[in-house]
Amino acid sequence: MPFLTIYTNSDVIDANITVEAANLVAKQLSKPIRYVVVNIINNKNMIFDGGDKKGALIEMKSIGFANKRELAELLTDFIEDKLQVERGLINIEFVDMPSATVSIGGSLLG
Repeated sequence: MPFLTIYTNSDVIDANITVEAANLVAKQLSKPIRYVVVNIINNKNMIFDGGDKKGALIEMKSIGFANKRELAELLTDFIEDKLQVERGLINIEFVDMPSATVSIGGSLLG
């Protein structure tokens, strides 16, 4: 049920980044890894800071967050390191989804 989407214009996309991101999210949110979904969308047409600087826009959705501040720091560190993006060009949107709006395998979670 945690859904992490990373939009970036970075050229650095390591094949293992999705697995590493999924493990980071599962551990931080204390959720089973089997429920974590990670998607990386590489779009060279994205602009940051008014031009062609490398950046990332992250959508982090989950049913509840124990500590958004800590997760924001961990995700920022992760993206800065893995995608070699300037820290100030990493933007995160947190969405706390009501369980009644989330379904896995056809069953609503709330």
